[in-house]
Amino acid sequence: MGVPVKSCLIIIITNLLIALYFLSACRKGVTETGFVAPTVLQIREKLEIDENFPIVFYSTAYLDYRYKIPRLRVFAMNPCVTHKEYMSAEIGLNQKKKKVKLRGEPTEGECPWHWATQCFYNSYIWTAELGEANGTEMVGIDQITIHLNNRTISLKVQEVHPKRKGGFTVCVQPVYWYSEYHNIALFIETWRSQGVTRFIVYYHSSTTQVRNLLEYYRNLGILRLRPWPSFGRLPTRLFPNLKLPSFDSSTYRVGHTLAQNLCALEMKTEIGAIADFDEVMVADKEMLINYVEEAMKPDEVGALSFSHLLVKFEPKISTMDFHGVVKPVFLDRNGPPKTIFNSSAVDIIVTHSIRRFIGNETTIRANGSLLHYRHNSYTDPAKEVQKPYSLFTSYPNLHIKRIQKTLRKVFGSSIPPYNSTYLHVLNQCITKIVGEGKCRSTVEYCKQWMEPLTDWVYDTTEGIFVV
Repeated sequence: MGVPVKSCLIIIITNLLIALYFLSACRKGVTETGFVAPTVLQIREKLEIDENFPIVFYSTAYLDYRYKIPRLRVFAMNPCVTHKEYMSAEIGLNQKKKKVKLRGEPTEGECPWHWATQCFYNSYIWTAELGEANGTEMVGIDQITIHLNNRTISLKVQEVHPKRKGGFTVCVQPVYWYSEYHNIALFIETWRSQGVTRFIVYYHSSTTQVRNLLEYYRNLGILRLRPWPSFGRLPTRLFPNLKLPSFDSSTYRVGHTLAQNLCALEMKTEIGAIADFDEVMVADKEMLINYVEEAMKPDEVGALSFSHLLVKFEPKISTMDFHGVVKPVFLDRNGPPKTIFNSSAVDIIVTHSIRRFIGNETTIRANGSLLHYRHNSYTDPAKEVQKPYSLFTSYPNLHIKRIQKTLRKVFGSSIPPYNSTYLHVLNQCITKIVGEGKCRSTVEYCKQWMEPLTDWVYDTTEGIFVV
């Protein structure tokens, strides 16, 4: 008896779908030449930690006295390593040489990071314990030399001590292709009104308007610009047959968690936070700094976690009208929290939490919120909710006048209109990266999209990263 036509069609369609599935799965790992592309871990298996190991170092190492036994900490971008692997290094101690072993740990606690499985390079902290608890034999270290067989890398050394009480520092992770200068003006004014005394901004690239505004705040003495240029070229001597990806083309974003942990060491104040230019943390009932200082008095409290709350302003601040800030519109949209922390107590920081403390400190939930005035809040269908928060605890109109005065000082009486094309194109590029399942190395991948749009200002400081 013959098979019914309907059954035949079902069988044919099913087989076709199965074939398409496997074809799609195979294509994800096949190059244009028809060969299966190795994964990042398969490439890593062919590498040894020797002169050919693809690693780029931050030019400053840190002698960290916040631990009972001082630690030497080296920051780098490199492929995944195991806990058994190490690098040999030599330090100068009172005009004598001492050899140490540096062992690496990914800042995210896993490698590859589950958000960046296609990225070959990861943020790493390489550590060696030094000397006795009193640290007396550590005096005089000003350089470390790392030996990778015949390859040597020299880094300068900076001391880190427990931070001073008083003051409040906010760090901004590396900004790249950044154009929203109106966000920066609101960011600085709101955080200052909440008690912040110092800002550290890691800088890669931006529009001229953004750079001019940041330089204005730097000249006021309240903001420090830290250079974060491209990582540099991969030396051609390193495994040319393997065709290793360049640092910039296979690093998630621009190594943001590396910069976050560096900033925690660089800040001079005990109280610190890491935020983006469209975020501010506020307390339920009082000025933020007053709440934080009281909440963090117990020794066991190392950080406060602020839950996320999406915000929009009407009119949009991108129109350079900031009056909507007085009565923000809150939206019921979940998002990851961020923390305010004791910088003397944190060991490793990740974007939304403290991964590990130096001692037995812990993170508690804050009586407040992280207000996120993200650009896409205006198209978000989330319902409006009532909240008691205000970006300015007093005299909001005075703060708005100060923002407008600042913008006029920087740009003149005719403040340039914001061009949303830059952000729109950048988001299109990111969507394409995610859709293709590639490493979100936004700086390198989006260069062909972004560079024709305007005259970008890049940081080109030499010697920040050492290969």
